[in-house]
Formats: sequence, structure tokens, C-alpha cells
Amino acid sequence: MEESALFFYALGMVSGGQLPVHGKYKSAEEHGNLKERSATSDLCVKAKMRIETLFVDASNETGEGLPAQVLSDIDAVINGGHKTFRYMLFTGLLAAVTDKTLHPRCLQVQAPVEGSFDARSLCQHVVVPFEKTFLRGRLGASGEPYANKPARFAMIDLSNNVRKGADTAALRHLYDVLEFVRLAPDDIRTKAFCFALKLILQRPPNAATILVTAPVTSSHLDHERFFDFLEAHTGGVSAVATLAAYFRMFYFKTARVDVHPANESGASSREVGDIDLVLAGGKRYAVEVKDKPFSDIDVQHACERTLSAGVGKLVFALGVAAERSRYHERALVETWAEKGLELTFLRIQEVLGVALCIVDGEGRREFANGIYRALAEMNAPIRSWKNSVKHLRMEHETQIQGSFALQRSRRDGLGISEGGIPCRLGQ
Repeated sequence: MEESALFFYALGMVSGGQLPVHGKYKSAEEHGNLKERSATSDLCVKAKMRIETLFVDASNETGEGLPAQVLSDIDAVINGGHKTFRYMLFTGLLAAVTDKTLHPRCLQVQAPVEGSFDARSLCQHVVVPFEKTFLRGRLGASGEPYANKPARFAMIDLSNNVRKGADTAALRHLYDVLEFVRLAPDDIRTKAFCFALKLILQRPPNAATILVTAPVTSSHLDHERFFDFLEAHTGGVSAVATLAAYFRMFYFKTARVDVHPANESGASSREVGDIDLVLAGGKRYAVEVKDKPFSDIDVQHACERTLSAGVGKLVFALGVAAERSRYHERALVETWAEKGLELTFLRIQEVLGVALCIVDGEGRREFANGIYRALAEMNAPIRSWKNSVKHLRMEHETQIQGSFALQRSRRDGLGISEGGIPCRLGQ
């Protein structure tokens, strides 16, 4: 079975200590207890769901209702020069909005306070992957943020030994925000988290996480390359990746775009279509992609699955190979409207044509990057990556290697980052 490019999650944990354990969430690697491992896992699962829910709302957060000093302290940490403090603030705020019994200034499970937890594990298993997938390195693109000295204490405390000057000032800002949040009601905690996330989204992406391509002009990456990629027969993968990249480019402010592994749509209660669009407030639209001939029965099955998942809108998207299908569009739309489902048919070729007419050369490069990202998230087979390389060609491409999607020449200082994304080596 062919493997595809995946995001690799590091497993750094807190080193051992002798302080008494008061916390609810413990480091299982240290204590070897099944219940403790389960508790840490439960925290990470809850935090991942929470961060995905709040991500859509963050861009609209004004900070209204938060004290001016708290807003200033959050800004000082997020836009300050110490990225470890940036991770510590974001992780502490995430803990606060996930479980109000947790102490947001806690760093290690051995901290002698009620509500202690393993902040390093929460950051490593939730924040770091979230940053890679959604933030493009805006926190700092660190692979193991809590390995740095400021994060090696049991608690975030003003007595922690940090460098004088800017680091001492940053520690004070960090302490004050998390101490304020610890005593705040749930709605204020959420506001603080969303305001911090909004500021992070306004930061420039980290250079190490940006896809590196040759400068794009109309002659480098013209429209035909995208249509050739879309028309290639890859079991529907090209169609899904193209549509996902389109949604992310034009709807990134209003919706989160979830792309599911190939042939696994509906595999869990949180997956409905090949692509799910999650709007503010948790409203969800399902997108079913067909890139082969289909019939009314196939549409009906997709509609039934969507309704049974409690979703009220389905976009049935047609790839190139599906456009020759015989089906009764108007009758299907009317029938399912009576059952409470808004059904829309969409032709991906037409959407792609409109998108490419709107964007410039830089936009086409971003669109191609979005396709690579979607292929990684889908666990796309190697033949799909080969197809993307063939049509969305970049300079100095050499080979497909192992489970990675693309290998750039080391002579040019280029390689594969986690997730199969080309990046500068050593950054």
C-alpha cells in the first residue's frame, strides 16, 4: 500500500521531577499509568476540537470586554521577539478555554498547584500540528517549543530565572495575562484566546513553512497546467485537491475547510463529505466530489448520508470525468429540498476557470501550494503526487522518493518539510 506525505508529530515530554503530583492531566511516559495516559489523550482531543471551533471566530474578535492592559499584554507577547513565550501564552490560553479546572500558568504536571497538567504535551500534540496546518508558522515554526529554557520550570512565575531586560518584561506580560484568565469567567477566557489567535493570524508567515517555488509568471504556471492536473485520472484525488484549494483561497475568512483522507468521507461522525466547510458557529456544509460517471442513485446516497449527519446543505461537485453522466439535476434538487436538504451541483472545471481569471501569477502559485497541502491532508497516493509534479511543474524537480511527495535538489538547498511540503533546508 502506497504511503503518502504526512505531518509528523514530535513526542517531546516533560523530564522527570520529584514534586508531588496534584494535577488532573499527567505525563503517561513518565508515570507509566494507563489512566494518566488516557487523561492526557483526552485533554488533547478536547483541545483539538476546541481550537478548531474557535479558529473560524477568531478573525472577528475585537477584544471588547477585555481590560486595555490585558489587550496590551497579549499584543506584547504575540508580537514580541521571544517565540517561546508566544507558544507558552497560546498553550496556556488553549488550556483555559478547554478545561476551566486547569491552571493556565502550569508548565509541568508536577507543579504543586491544583489543576496542573502537562503543557508540553498539549503544545506538542495540538498546538504544533495546528500551527503547521493552519498558521503557516506564525507562532515561530518551532518543532519543540517547550525544549527551550523559559519553558523548563514547573510554573510560569515572576521568580523564574530568565534573562534581564526584554525577557523579564515578556515574562511579566505572560504572567499577567494567564493570571487574569485563570480568574476570569468562561466568556472572557474565550475572548482572550480569540484575540490572541487573531493577532497571530495577522503576523507574517514563517519563511520555513512557505512553499518554495520558482518566481511565477504567466509563462511559468499558466492556466493549462491546472486544467491538465484536474483532467488527469487519479481516482478523483485531483478534483478534490483542486476544489479544496479553491475554497481555501476564496473563503478562508468565513469558513474552515476540512479535507478528508481519500475514500474515507463519512468515516467518522465529524466527517460528512470529501470536503466539509465549517462556518462560524459550527454550521457545516458537505461537499461530495465525483470524478467518474454517476447516476441519480449516487446522488441520493450522498444526500441520505448528509441528512443523517444532521447537515442541511450538500454541494455535489463534478470533476471532468463526471460531466458526461446522465442524471436529473432539477428533479433531484426539488425532491431533496422537500426533505430539508439544500442540494447544489457544481462543475469544478467552471470554478477553476473563474478562479484562474481572477488571480495573478502570485495567486496561481498560492493556488498550487493549496493543492499540495490538500494532497498531503488526503493521504494521497504517490501517483497523485507524481501527477501534480508533472503538471504543476517547478524548477529543479528530481524524483519522487519514499513516502514523500517531492524531492528538491539538495544542491539548491531545498528539501521536504513535514507534510511533504518543499521548504528551505536548515530553516
